[in-house]
Amino acid sequence: MPGRAPLRTVPGALGAWLLGGLWAWTLCGLCSLGAVGAPRPCQAPQQWEGRQVMYQQSSGRNSRALLSYDGLNQRVRVLDERKALIPCKR
Repeated sequence: MPGRAPLRTVPGALGAWLLGGLWAWTLCGLCSLGAVGAPRPCQAPQQWEGRQVMYQQSSGRNSRALLSYDGLNQRVRVLDERKALIPCKR
């Protein structure tokens, strides 16, 4: 390729020593990453909000609700969404 210098290598024992040192540093670095801390299980957030949709197959209707959870005081709030059936509206 034009404009690029050829890759130079260090011959002999010095090159082998440098390459061995590179591998040693790489292995030590990878081993130390695992030793930082023992894996811990994930924790769920203390507070969250979501939506719930339940489909009733017998009637073909959906019921929707807004959910909120507070883990500190251990409260659950469910707000039903009531949508009026308006003719000619999609």
